[in-house]
Amino acid sequence: MSSEQQPTVSMVMPLQHTILTSLKHSDTDSTIVKDVKSAIEANFEERYSDPRLQQFLNESTALDPRFKTLPHLDDISRNEIFNCLEEKILQEHSTQSHASGEGSSQNPAEDTVTVATSGGSPPTKRTALSELFGDFFSTASTASSSETKPWPDVVKDEIQLYKMVKVISVDSNPLKWWKDNENQYPNLSKLAKRYLAVQATSVASERVFSTAGDIVTSQRAALSTENVDILIFLKKNMKL
Repeated sequence: MSSEQQPTVSMVMPLQHTILTSLKHSDTDSTIVKDVKSAIEANFEERYSDPRLQQFLNESTALDPRFKTLPHLDDISRNEIFNCLEEKILQEHSTQSHASGEGSSQNPAEDTVTVATSGGSPPTKRTALSELFGDFFSTASTASSSETKPWPDVVKDEIQLYKMVKVISVDSNPLKWWKDNENQYPNLSKLAKRYLAVQATSVASERVFSTAGDIVTSQRAALSTENVDILIFLKKNMKL
């Protein structure tokens, strides 16, 4: 959970489920053991009682190809998690569409042609290949584009394809997997970058403070802030 090179936020809910499963009471447990297990279980429930936190952690787990099957949840909860991811993709797409301008044409190429011809400049001379194939393939392109799926269906198909793909081993790097499959899952990969970048613990940030404490000592108290930043950066990023 303190790793800095692997995503850790997606491991929280599977790890919690594994620990709680191992803490179930058995007939051979003594009274002290049962009390300890009950105390640990109560502590876990208090830490992760916020529904919004649970939702975020489960969505992070769903975006990790190691744990995307969400075995710690029932079928209804799994579908709800992926439905929430689908809604977020659609909302983000809608927001970006409004930000880019509602009055623009849906075909950027048509806008370019309109601007070029409206300025009074002479039309561009067509090449031999354009004369031979241009009209036919432009018509075919228009026909095929009119038959494309609506955006919600495209997102739904992408999520279904992601759910069906085989999970990777727990020792694999999910970030590398997303890099290799980014073109196949363009919308989910954006969410994965946003979610999996979150650290599950504060260990990574605390290590930076520890590094700063090792650099700025009583014998090196005259270091400027710029040099301290450079030295910390080199310490954390340069392989010695």
